[in-house]
Amino acid sequence: EIPNVLDKIRTLCMGDRDLLEKGTKAYTSYIRAYKEHQCAFIFRFVSLDLGVLATSFSLLRLPKMPELRDKLGKLNFKPAGPEIDIYGIQYKDKVRERARQKRLAAELAAGGKNAKQIKAEQRVAAKLQRVKDIRQDAIKKGRNPNKKRGRQAQMYDEWDELAKEERLHKKLKQRKITKEQYKKLMYGDKTEEEKDDVIIDSDVEC
Repeated sequence: EIPNVLDKIRTLCMGDRDLLEKGTKAYTSYIRAYKEHQCAFIFRFVSLDLGVLATSFSLLRLPKMPELRDKLGKLNFKPAGPEIDIYGIQYKDKVRERARQKRLAAELAAGGKNAKQIKAEQRVAAKLQRVKDIRQDAIKKGRNPNKKRGRQAQMYDEWDELAKEERLHKKLKQRKITKEQYKKLMYGDKTEEEKDDVIIDSDVEC
């Protein structure tokens, strides 16, 4: 059996931002080398399968570039799921990572469209990771997480929970509900100690 090398490389990219960025740069350079080459009759840009090419470079997402602007959603490419926090992938080099965190914090503090997108994606990724952790914990304890409900029904429940969290977070930001109401609506009758463990960023823009 031939091992799936690309999946292994993707896993490596999720463990080191340097590898992730190098793959993205190589992909964009490859595309532009074809598009800007003087021998266009040999290096035919229109013949490139940009989706398969992205997969071969083990990209987690397609980069933002003019060449892809009218092709989004049409390429043969499967991006990383929403449970993967792209902005949370760190450099293994601690010096570079500290500098990146500083830049990221400044960008989030400044607000704007990009900051809103980053925060929204991070919330979704964190929520899906919590759901995944709960399922894995149930399996470790010898319980079948799918026993009471079918997998499809459970997926609907998980996405409904995400949608609920987003709605309540917007209401909190717009001051339509208080933090106490948010906690009660979101977490029900947990103990006060458990509720206090929940971090609510009232400065998050939606």
